[in-house]
Amino acid sequence: MPREDTQFKKGEVANPNGRPKGSGLNLTSLLKSKLKEIPEGKKETYSELFIKTLLHKALVKKDLQSLKLIMNYVDGLPKQNITVDGALTVSTLLNNLKEDGETNTRTKGDGEKTT
Repeated sequence: MPREDTQFKKGEVANPNGRPKGSGLNLTSLLKSKLKEIPEGKKETYSELFIKTLLHKALVKKDLQSLKLIMNYVDGLPKQNITVDGALTVSTLLNNLKEDGETNTRTKGDGEKTT
């Protein structure tokens, strides 16, 4: 157990100003920066070329994954409402999912099966 005199007091923080903005490069910021560039010999940015390629793959080549990706960005992922009744555990929920695929039955929180 650490000594109390070396522990932080309530409301005390080690770095009150936090990490400075822009102190670290991350993949997202690097990609965003690169997408704004125009490749040598081209008239469009990487971002514009990326969108053209994705649209071509989805609409001309009829790639289902590309179509789904575009729809998810345009409309957003569909909302799913999940209601849990009783005292279900994670293992019970996982079992329910497994059983639903096989027998289309559910287990109540008390272990009783329903159809």
